[in-house]
Amino acid sequence: MDTYMVVLRIVHILAGVFWVGAALTTFLFLQPTAREVGPAAGPFMAHLAGKKELVDWVLRAAGLTVLAGLVMYWRVTGGLEWDRITSAYGISLTIGALSAIAAFSLGLSIVRPTIMATLAIGRDVAASGGPPTPEQGAQLQALQKRGKAVGQIIVPLLVIAVSGMA
Repeated sequence: MDTYMVVLRIVHILAGVFWVGAALTTFLFLQPTAREVGPAAGPFMAHLAGKKELVDWVLRAAGLTVLAGLVMYWRVTGGLEWDRITSAYGISLTIGALSAIAAFSLGLSIVRPTIMATLAIGRDVAASGGPPTPEQGAQLQALQKRGKAVGQIIVPLLVIAVSGMA
């Protein structure tokens, strides 16, 4: 038994389960519900994203998943031996890995900045004590649209990643 690989697999699987589960729950249930509920959902989403730092926890899990996965990929492919990479198993792992890396990259480069910008506007609105200004409202709508669009990319990437790993 290769203890090194067992530990990597446990880390990869547990972190990956959290990452994919949280992402799917957020993009498929929490965000659509918040959009439908409207401004009343603001404090809940702000608490979840701001105080509980959901996006940061998800990105940590994603990074750990990718890192453990890359180390295992190196071992499984014998240090990137072409014959192993181009086998059916190697191709499946490669497609899954590339999908996971793309999803992680989108989370880091688009999702997190979008959520941070939304939180900042929410704090400004709360500090003013009134409703959002027309400019703030337009910014919030644009940020929601961006979040929805990136979710429509990340969800399929994560499904592909999980399928490739299975």
